[in-house]
Amino acid sequence: MKWRDMGVLAFKNALRSGYKTVLCILAVCVGIASVYLIGEICCNAEQQIANEIKKSGLGGVMVFAQEEEAALTIGQIRQLSKDVPQIEAAMPIFSEYGDFKLRNLSGNALVWGVDEQFQQIFHVQLLHGRLPSEQEVRQCAKVAVIEDTLAQKAYQRHNVVGKEIVLTLNGMPETYTIIGVITSQKSGVNALIGGDKLPAFAYIPYTTANLCTGKETTGQLALSYEEQADTQAITTFALGRLERQQGSEFSAENIGGYVDTFSSILQMVSVLITLIGGISLLVGGIGVMNSMIAAVEGRRREIGIYMAIGARRRDIIGCYLLESILICLFGGIAGGIFGGGLLFLGAHALGVALEFHLRYLLLAESAALGCGLLFGILPAFRAANMSPIAAMR
Repeated sequence: MKWRDMGVLAFKNALRSGYKTVLCILAVCVGIASVYLIGEICCNAEQQIANEIKKSGLGGVMVFAQEEEAALTIGQIRQLSKDVPQIEAAMPIFSEYGDFKLRNLSGNALVWGVDEQFQQIFHVQLLHGRLPSEQEVRQCAKVAVIEDTLAQKAYQRHNVVGKEIVLTLNGMPETYTIIGVITSQKSGVNALIGGDKLPAFAYIPYTTANLCTGKETTGQLALSYEEQADTQAITTFALGRLERQQGSEFSAENIGGYVDTFSSILQMVSVLITLIGGISLLVGGIGVMNSMIAAVEGRRREIGIYMAIGARRRDIIGCYLLESILICLFGGIAGGIFGGGLLFLGAHALGVALEFHLRYLLLAESAALGCGLLFGILPAFRAANMSPIAAMR
């Protein structure tokens, strides 16, 4: 028997089963829809979380002195980037809690002291104006860069370049001219923890921060490396150099590596949840197998006649295996349409922007094909192993 003839016979047999075939298709449809929906929802959630983390601009490697007396001078930090060629930028980091006043808005602020390498390390997105220049850092200029969320709250717009902000550090209020507005680095973190629970961020030249805080050294710095550099090896080398130079211990945290690790964990969780959703598909497949076994028992005389007129064992196996696969494929197509429709309607109702991925639809259809193949084997072999005489009797 040719494969085309077996396919036609399998299709006709599926139609003959009537409501049993419809129920089997429905069971597979629900299973495929659940797998597809869970896969898409997990993937979109993973992308949303990853995007929110990226908004923070986290990157580079942070180096910390273990002891206060091991604090580094600015000259030592500058020399480090010259001594280790793979280091693109080495920037001192100063941070101090204080207060801010912008127009009629006031509150707590975390003031960061940075230099002209700020954008190289933290990958900030500049919306308006510019970042502190090397000359402004050298001259201890009273200039500041603020976040777009702060500008929006105070002026109901983002472009507030040229306006003034009052920052209070160590009880000393100073007026700074706003030279730039960046995308909020904490908006992603706020979205994850819920609400606006972090203080306002403001960025000023570290030399200006030194004048306000009275500090000439820092116990922390940020490093960025060349794209193809071995981050771990170079960080170990840089730490060893600093420890020999200062006679004290230093530690490092690869912030960019933490983001990559977190993304990998999210991907693993997405795969596990999708596999759990596949249980419903397993239940649908068992239903198909039960229906096929019942169909084989109801067609014993027909199978015996096929064998009596020359049908081979492989012909019987192929016919019933194709019938199982066709039922599951129809269920898979229906499940893909149903799942996609539910996803679209849910996203529209919640006002959420979702991205559809073809790979999850193809994965669901492949699962349907595998389900038909797996759960059709037993009924097919059961039909093929019948004795023609006993079946006809």
